Amino acid sequence: MKIKLNHKLLTLLFMAWFGLCFGQKVEFTVPKSIETLQNSIFYFSNGFTKDEAKAAAASDDNFSTTVDLYNLKYDKDYKNPYLKLALKNGAKPKQFIQQAVWNVTMKKVSGKSTKVSVFLEAVTPDRWSKKDIDVKQTQSTGKVEQEIKEFLLNYNEPKVSEALEAAADAADVAATEAMATAQVADFEARNSIEKVTSKKLQTLFGKKQFVSLPATSGTFTKLLQIQPSELECGDCKNGKYSSWDFDDFNMIYTQMTTGLEYYALQYYGSQKVSGLPYGLVFNESSPTECKTKFARYNAQLYQTTVDTDENSSKALTVVTFKINTSFVRLEFGNEYLTRLVISNKEF
Repeated sequence: MKIKLNHKLLTLLFMAWFGLCFGQKVEFTVPKSIETLQNSIFYFSNGFTKDEAKAAAASDDNFSTTVDLYNLKYDKDYKNPYLKLALKNGAKPKQFIQQAVWNVTMKKVSGKSTKVSVFLEAVTPDRWSKKDIDVKQTQSTGKVEQEIKEFLLNYNEPKVSEALEAAADAADVAATEAMATAQVADFEARNSIEKVTSKKLQTLFGKKQFVSLPATSGTFTKLLQIQPSELECGDCKNGKYSSWDFDDFNMIYTQMTTGLEYYALQYYGSQKVSGLPYGLVFNESSPTECKTKFARYNAQLYQTTVDTDENSSKALTVVTFKINTSFVRLEFGNEYLTRLVISNKEF
């Protein structure tokens, strides 16, 4: 839900935005009041924006916020229309931008006229593209600036009565304050959890990537230096699967009679544990963070259910994607990463 910014909410959302200008600033004048435009800008959208609350800075005569575009893809057959991407020597044409931020600043000219300035403020490639892109030389094509201009010139905010508007403002303030209080409490609780590094995970993923399939039980025994238990399984090849227990983890590996092969790591502890590839952290990585991290692999985030016993089930958040030849499934049992599954086929 978009938050309609007004003077009551400024005390909660006030933030000054500063940054490096990545291209020529685009300026234009809109024959509308600054109060009208600063409300309207939060309704701007295109195929790369997200419906999210925005931070802003404002005074009687000035206002500043941002327009953020997400998941901008580039390859030899497709050039995203919003950025002129500056590639370093030898860089491949296929790149991925997680987020690009345009600063939008408004200055009051009169009661019915406002000067608007737009410039590219920040470009954030994903971890695989970071080494190939010169963000300081990357420029805006001017398309989003033109879209913002046309939007501000043509957008008419729906009219509501003063009573309804006041009630909505009060509800927004109360909801925002409650959300802020809850977020602070959650942040403090999460921040107090100890973060450790698992030596076993570091050994298992010593190449900083997932163990490739096909593999064998011996592959993981050699890496973990722990002998597995061989447990009965009617649908498994040879009627058994391998299981390793270490620290607060359980790991299984199996080949199914259907041809499915996979291994899975389950974390049961209460600490935050690093040692996984790609910066993943058990009990810390969130679903949205992981969806963004692996956006170039078309990561999908969704809710599913899992059986807890014969008579009940519970909701589970999952992020899935395919990287190289492996299918990856990340599960978030307590709102943070608690299990990962790597397979040769999609589950």
